[in-house]
Amino acid sequence: MAHANLSHRRTHNLLLISKLLNQRDHASPLTLVLDTLEQPAKPLLREYLRRARLSRTTTILLAFETFVKPRDVDFFLECHDSTKVLDTVARKVSEVMRKSGNKRCLILIDSLATLVSMSTSPTSNLNLTAFLSSLLQPPPQAGQAEQGQTPQISVVAVYHTDIPLPAPSASPGSAYPYSPSPFALLSYLATTIITVHSLYVLYSETLAQAKSRVAPVFGLGEEIEGVVIGLKPKGVAVKPEEQGIVLELEHRRKSGRGVLEWIFLPTAVDRHQSGAQAVREIATLLDDHPLFRKSKEEETPEQALSGMTFELGLTDRQRLEREGVVLPYFDAQKAGGGEGGRILYDMGVEDDFDEEEDEI
Repeated sequence: MAHANLSHRRTHNLLLISKLLNQRDHASPLTLVLDTLEQPAKPLLREYLRRARLSRTTTILLAFETFVKPRDVDFFLECHDSTKVLDTVARKVSEVMRKSGNKRCLILIDSLATLVSMSTSPTSNLNLTAFLSSLLQPPPQAGQAEQGQTPQISVVAVYHTDIPLPAPSASPGSAYPYSPSPFALLSYLATTIITVHSLYVLYSETLAQAKSRVAPVFGLGEEIEGVVIGLKPKGVAVKPEEQGIVLELEHRRKSGRGVLEWIFLPTAVDRHQSGAQAVREIATLLDDHPLFRKSKEEETPEQALSGMTFELGLTDRQRLEREGVVLPYFDAQKAGGGEGGRILYDMGVEDDFDEEEDEI
């Protein structure tokens, strides 16, 4: 997580995470959120809904595992009956878009487990790529088609990595035995991948790594019968505003350049506040968190010199070239030590040798 210039990361990557969470400029059409039992993605979804309410963005929740309509959700579509997913979901989303008339829409999928299991079943006709494309490209509304204006739709889908799902090649009678797994397909289609981590679990792993110890495991990783969610470490004193979740962000720009960053998102935020405090950016870099902030004694020489306007470090190529240079004093050491300041000089053809001067 270290970088040569922390201020550069803070300026650019905080602006990026703000654009992604606020859904500005259609920064990410498809965002894949990876969570576990140790850290569910619900706090992140609540932050998406809070920002959508402030920006007057229409929100649609496709509820595969949610039974009660959450706060700040405009349209709640129940998808518990998997047999009607193919026929009703895409049509209902299009109807909602026509009714709202908003140019910005955020579609939240609380769980992809049902869709992924259906896409791997040989008896189902669900094409996962086509289904997501139908959500991102609904029919244009009346009046907007003539003006060439189409609504900006973003999809945020949650994928539970703890749920084991069969691969398409393992399904009996599969017509495409060499097709990629649903997770690989979703990772390829997504423009942004956000992995949600628990702050205390990540701090325990970082602390063990700093002391050259084996990183602790929690929950299912403990492989203990009956243990589903692990006990978080105690004795970590942080303020209420310093409690939250950690986001491992992987964003792919239109140019093809990827951005990797660790973001801290506090959860102790008053969702009912208004004014300037409501739109204030609360996400920070993980390196700025008190539990992960490095002291000046722990900084490497490269990090200590990162704030200068000129570069004092060497690249790998410059370092190899410097090591390949043979300095003159190495020849004197090979000839034998303990001879004082003996000078080694090879005469050339242009040198004039004077015997009388040499005798003096």
